[in-house]
Amino acid sequence: MNLTEMRARVREDLQDEDAANYRFTNDQVDGAIERVVREFSQASPIQEEDEITTTADDRELDISSLSDLLAIVSVEYPMDLTPPYYQRFTSWGDKLYMTDEGDGTKKARVRWHKWHTLDAASSTIPQQFEELIILGATGYLASSASVYTVDRATIAGRHATINFSKWGQQRLDRYEKKLRQIGTDSRVVSKELYAEE
Repeated sequence: MNLTEMRARVREDLQDEDAANYRFTNDQVDGAIERVVREFSQASPIQEEDEITTTADDRELDISSLSDLLAIVSVEYPMDLTPPYYQRFTSWGDKLYMTDEGDGTKKARVRWHKWHTLDAASSTIPQQFEELIILGATGYLASSASVYTVDRATIAGRHATINFSKWGQQRLDRYEKKLRQIGTDSRVVSKELYAEE
């Protein structure tokens, strides 16, 4: 589902499909979707792995090629030892600093987390989580805009403002609960792969 399709689904749930009289602008809808995508990324980021050539007698690795970087998870150097040898590391800007110096020929395996993206052309959101994005976006929009919905919301009749706000908060509660569960599941996987020292 790309951004255009996601926006349409959000409007459908909000009963905001009259293009001549939108309650929310496209920028507002897109902003809510973007917020939820970023929160989802922090709970369940894209997992990436790259091999970066080291520099002789230098602890520094250039990580500028890791686009949409959210966090470095591990640095394995030298690679393919049994058991694996993970470096302690720090990062600053486009540079990562290992404990050990490189040799200029061997590579370091960097595992990292990447932000999800959702735009008009494509999406990295797994299909099973698309409804979660819609749930969060509609919750944020309904909760923030309830003050303006007295005569316009059709979700809850004559008490629209109160009920629209309540409806939005209920969706946010469900969204946050599901997001916490996803985050917990992700952390379990991470700890199984990389034992803490």
